Amino acid sequence: MKTLLVTSPQPGAGKTGVLAALALRLAYEGRRVLALRLGDEDHPGARADAAFYAGLPFARGRGGRPVQAGDAARVAAEGGLPVELLLLEDAGDGSGAQLALSADVRVLAVLRGVPQDDGAAVQAAVQQLGERFAGVVATAVPERFARAMRAAAPGLGLPALAVIPEDRTLYAPTIGDLLEALDAELILGDPEEDQIIEHMLIGPLTVDPSDPYFKRRRNKAVITRSDKTDLQLAALHTHTDLLILTGGFPPSPYTIDRAAGEEVPILLTRADTRQSVALLADVWGSARFSGERKLERLGELLAAEWDLPTMTRVAGLD
Repeated sequence: MKTLLVTSPQPGAGKTGVLAALALRLAYEGRRVLALRLGDEDHPGARADAAFYAGLPFARGRGGRPVQAGDAARVAAEGGLPVELLLLEDAGDGSGAQLALSADVRVLAVLRGVPQDDGAAVQAAVQQLGERFAGVVATAVPERFARAMRAAAPGLGLPALAVIPEDRTLYAPTIGDLLEALDAELILGDPEEDQIIEHMLIGPLTVDPSDPYFKRRRNKAVITRSDKTDLQLAALHTHTDLLILTGGFPPSPYTIDRAAGEEVPILLTRADTRQSVALLADVWGSARFSGERKLERLGELLAAEWDLPTMTRVAGLD
């Protein structure tokens, strides 16, 4: 069984998405793969990632919980056909560094942004691991740097380099993220918690320009005071995916009726609009990777960088 360890020197670089997209593509090509999350079961992020991997189409629920590095091979051997490739997401606690020294483990590094500060670490990994260093995936790279990075790739001495540009879909929060950040109550609707919201519009001070204002964006959440019925109805007249009402007071029955008819969920938070916007400021761009839409989008971006032979080579299956 081959093993690919996906690691990063920084949190939030995109290990989960890269690993899942790579595993899914190889699985669709008939390779028997299994994705697992290393780490402690008490860590909420590790539990969420493990559950996400267990829900992938090829996983059939296998895994589902974080595992220690020494238990990964045992979990892979439990039930079903033998696993051809075991993909492990590093826990970031140092255990991956020890695992990377194993002779049968290849290492794929994920870096976020323009990896200038991580260049020395990458070069050290290339020197230390040799052929077992599989390559680098650079995520959230500003478009103005992406072309230059690709052009410079041959001179970096990397086995493979994928440059994933900044993408709104990948770094948009889910409704679950917004609920948690605002400590809000869902008072209408039953949305999927992993439904993503790409834009947030704040209700204007007056209603006159609101219709063209709200029409500027699709796949959006509109945030406004719970007593601003006119703005709420104007937002619901456009393609709105979520209504966030601030101030803690129940909205007008007219809003409830219109939102129910349009199947738009409503969140209610006790925070005022300014406080709510402040609470949400760090959610865009830092949301955990999850959901079918993000996985599909990252798969498209990764496939644009690496064809199937390259992915197979990165995984050590060539």
